[in-house]
Amino acid sequence: MVKLKYIKPIKLPIVKQQKLAEFIPVIPLEDGKYIKGKIEGTARVFLPEFINFAKHLGFEVSGKKRITLKTDDDYAYLRLFVYAMVMQALKDNTMWGKLEDHILSMESLSLRYWASTFRNRYWEYNNRRKLLKIAKYFLEVEEI
Repeated sequence: MVKLKYIKPIKLPIVKQQKLAEFIPVIPLEDGKYIKGKIEGTARVFLPEFINFAKHLGFEVSGKKRITLKTDDDYAYLRLFVYAMVMQALKDNTMWGKLEDHILSMESLSLRYWASTFRNRYWEYNNRRKLLKIAKYFLEVEEI
């Protein structure tokens, strides 16, 4: 599950709607109930592109002000997680399309590696800014 919350907007040359995405794993139980896990990471996302990519991956979008994204597909969750973590490090919004294409073509092993690297770094420091360094490493290693 991904929850989108309010975040103070940063100043950009182009005005875009921004939200703070919190990635929370959900474990389904019987009787339609579920257990929420520990937050795996948070990222500043830009809404039109982020939600369109989430819908492309098969996420269900609900809510208007407090938007929630849900899916049963683990790899779609990981793809959106890595996309959000790297998206906040890109200063040029024309690179988002290239990033989407690359993440869609990533193999499961590298996808799991980068997702666990972001998650462990977030759990270690509990700080969104520490993830930017890993995101820049991702861009360099994956040659985007």
